[in-house]
Amino acid sequence: MKRLIAFVMLVSSFSSIASAHHISVYADQLGIQCHLTNPVTPPGFNNFYIIHKFNPGSTASQFRVADTTGLFFIQFTTSFLMLGTWDADLSLAYGGCIVGDVALGTLSFLWFGTPIPTGCANTLEILPAPTSPLPGQIALVDCATPSGNLLPASGGKAYFSATECGFECQKLAVEATTWGGVKALYR
Repeated sequence: MKRLIAFVMLVSSFSSIASAHHISVYADQLGIQCHLTNPVTPPGFNNFYIIHKFNPGSTASQFRVADTTGLFFIQFTTSFLMLGTWDADLSLAYGGCIVGDVALGTLSFLWFGTPIPTGCANTLEILPAPTSPLPGQIALVDCATPSGNLLPASGGKAYFSATECGFECQKLAVEATTWGGVKALYR
């Protein structure tokens, strides 16, 4: 029991780091799979999805997508106001406060049927934009105040490979709690 309590206290102390704002690339619209395993029959269009997960409320984001897949991406579509390009420096204004898991955009590529590569170097990864207002970090504007606060977000990646690479793409949300809240679970 003492070990469990110590573990809960440790997780609670780091909860602000892991509790919110994760932007990643996924192979599915639900934001579960980061490994594209079944491209459509060639020639055909395939998609990767950029999803903002565990979002307690934000109005904008800024990031870039690093592409080492070698795929032929033909378009990036989004329903938000966009400034820049997805692979260099992308700023998205949401037009209001959005909450929850939100699809920020879709990267579409044309599959010609070339063999799916092996190895784990063929990735799409969310990284900080070069002009980020939080140097070296993915930037967000939250909804907490009328003018918004700048906050960092974590980034993730997806891969295109015949090899299972074991990247962790499904982050788990952790909520902040108090010691009294933990004790209340055992009453």
